[in-house]
Amino acid sequence: MPFSAGTRIGPYEIVATLGAGGMGEVYKARDSRLDRTVALKLMRSAMSSDENHRKRFLREARATAAFSHPGIAGMYDAGESNDLLYLAMEFVPGHTLQYEIAKGAISSAFVREYSIQIATALEHAHARGILHRDIKPGNIMVSNDNAIKLLDFGLAQFLLPQDETATLITTAGSFVGTYQYCAPEVLSGRAATIRSDLYSLGVVMYEMACGRTPFAGLQERALVAAALLGESPRVEERNPAVSGVLAGLIARAMAPQPQERFASAAELAAALRTMDNRPDSGAVVRERANPVIAVMDFVNLSGDPNSEWLATGIAETVTADLRKLKNVQVVTRERVQLQLRRIEDRSDTSMIGRLLNARWLVTGSFQRAGNRIRITPKLLEAASGEGAQLEKIDGEWDDLFELQDRVVREILRALNVEMDSSARRKVATPEARRLEAYEHYTEGQKGLRILGKDSIENSRRHLELAIELDPEYAVAYAALGHTYAMRWIYRNDPDDLSRASGCLEHAIELDPELGTPYGTLAYVYGRQNKIEKGVKAGLKGIRLDRDVATSHYFTGFASWIAGLEISGSYLQPAVEHFMNVIDVEPTLSSAWLNLGTMAMHNGAYDRAESLISEVLSLRASRRAIVELPFGEMILAEIFLRRLDWERALEWHDRGLKYMTQMDSVYKETAVALHCCGLADIYLRQNKPDEALAHLHKAWRVVHEFPNMMAHNRVLTRTMATMAWVYADLGDRNRAEQLIADAKKLLETVFSTPGGMIHGVLTLDLCHTLSIALLRLNQTEAACEMFGKAVERGWGDAAWMNNDPALIPLATLPQFQVWRQQVRELPQLQFRRGERAA
Repeated sequence: MPFSAGTRIGPYEIVATLGAGGMGEVYKARDSRLDRTVALKLMRSAMSSDENHRKRFLREARATAAFSHPGIAGMYDAGESNDLLYLAMEFVPGHTLQYEIAKGAISSAFVREYSIQIATALEHAHARGILHRDIKPGNIMVSNDNAIKLLDFGLAQFLLPQDETATLITTAGSFVGTYQYCAPEVLSGRAATIRSDLYSLGVVMYEMACGRTPFAGLQERALVAAALLGESPRVEERNPAVSGVLAGLIARAMAPQPQERFASAAELAAALRTMDNRPDSGAVVRERANPVIAVMDFVNLSGDPNSEWLATGIAETVTADLRKLKNVQVVTRERVQLQLRRIEDRSDTSMIGRLLNARWLVTGSFQRAGNRIRITPKLLEAASGEGAQLEKIDGEWDDLFELQDRVVREILRALNVEMDSSARRKVATPEARRLEAYEHYTEGQKGLRILGKDSIENSRRHLELAIELDPEYAVAYAALGHTYAMRWIYRNDPDDLSRASGCLEHAIELDPELGTPYGTLAYVYGRQNKIEKGVKAGLKGIRLDRDVATSHYFTGFASWIAGLEISGSYLQPAVEHFMNVIDVEPTLSSAWLNLGTMAMHNGAYDRAESLISEVLSLRASRRAIVELPFGEMILAEIFLRRLDWERALEWHDRGLKYMTQMDSVYKETAVALHCCGLADIYLRQNKPDEALAHLHKAWRVVHEFPNMMAHNRVLTRTMATMAWVYADLGDRNRAEQLIADAKKLLETVFSTPGGMIHGVLTLDLCHTLSIALLRLNQTEAACEMFGKAVERGWGDAAWMNNDPALIPLATLPQFQVWRQQVRELPQLQFRRGERAA
């Protein structure tokens, strides 16, 4: 019998009924202890007396509690009250995907977006050994911010309303799932696997694209037979507006044989992300008509360890030369090396091709004997592993550059790709005039891919030697400039930025068509407070080479600073540049991080959480290129703004634990900011003593590492938060002195906008100082300080309204003006589909 509103179940008060099924009900309820809304799931009392049902209910509860992912509805509590078993889950405001599909086919942009989010959530579950087994639109929530939440891992058959496709309970010889979405192997009585979940997701993708399931209208026996044979109408037949690329991905996910499907949810998500979904392109894969090539390290057959560097060197040079051409696409060396580290069997070309989204693989070997060298290149079709016939290339060691150019020509000949005269000149241009310089450049490039202090210094030494040996080595100057720019992060020495800009500008003098140095200059100029100059440099780098992810990234970074410090009109272009990064290089996790941070500051918390989850997913799967260690910190801030103190504390603790294992140029900055974040939460819980303990740790870090990244900003935040603590503890003199010191330091921050980093944007510091002033009852000064936060790009109207620490400002007329001003700001768009609308 359903419960009415107001009924108490343990600490929960029923608000409304959400759904009912054969074994229980789901209610919207209020947690009286934490004053939050939950989805309360109750097992019927008649069934809770069955020990098997009880064990399964609680076993599934424990499984769900193992998840911590924004794409999966969280588990809060499990218990029993008056013989009723209950689960308290995250309540997701919004509607089911089933409700959205009922209105008709969904646009391809959102089919892609939703599918990526579902696949990412599944990857998280599968990594923890848990299958969903009942993926269908009724078990997928679409939040009010269009973020996806996957519901009911293994519980859907108990708790959700029945629909026209009945859910089956596990019995001998049957399955858990829904006929319309169930994989053929499971229908045949075999055990479900990861690929079974992916099949179900493929059916959901089909239904989103077409507005109905592939086997709609078929009765049980006919449906099973059609599923086993893979006999469903093609997506294009039911909706001609769907591109062939998206239809192909759906067909592969739904392949009747498991081995023909994607191997993992991560692989499916990667394939979806690398689609070029711009409105003017017809949603085609980035490969378009050009071959996509990945170059792997060559094998040293010489037995001489002194020649080992050439294994990477040939791959670097061949990649660089192929990238000079406009009629081939080349996977970045960063992604190739990262993915190959995850593969034990390098002979599995099909797996390598899928991970890299490449059709062709270039590999081979070399053998040096005295002054002679033989290079044996191989060009393999990834899917089949079959190779094209390439000539062995023999020559003198001193002619190595010419020999490598011949390798490139052999590859293009086998692919039947023509080179015009300008392309021949570009490829023939020697990367260096001396082999020793080339060797040092190759070694220097290796260290640049790891943002550790030791690796940066090792790269700097090798690149400086390369330039000393060859003073006109343009790409070495560009790489050295990048090294100095990264070195500045942990030294905070302006001389590093000056050296970086000098090297990068000289690289451009030596080779004006080199796009890479312009991208890094965007970063350097931004950090030197030449923000508009940085944006212009980055845009020129993109014009010269659109496929360099770092150029898009650094242009986005400079535009982000400009959006906060010059004009809000730069913010949407910054988002666009970061999304372009993901198009070119989806494993560059810092782009996801920046998008998530921008979404949070725009008040789009669900979207921010989804974006940051990509950062942690890339890390967990060891696919991340160039990681910034701020993912947990931003997630903690998101939950703080939702007033969910417990989960915010949990994410800060996780972040601190992760930092103990990491060698990063950002380490000290991240540790101090986590400590400040913990203090923010404890202060809002009226626990100043706990807050002070964490602030003391932040204080020690800031003073022990005076050259760390964003030192003055972190110190400003630490002092302002300490002032808040001492005000709450009644030590007014100490609080006032800390505020005075923090305000003085804030003036240096105002004059150096290029020092921006996550957690200490200028608007963050103004917000914290405003609260500290409020705690001393300096209301007018606090209001004025918050006005500076608005001037510096504050865009989160929800946090402005809900932060309990700002309540004393709420009635002031000027605060009301700023609140309205923030409400009227344009919302940033973080989806391709939204931009096209």
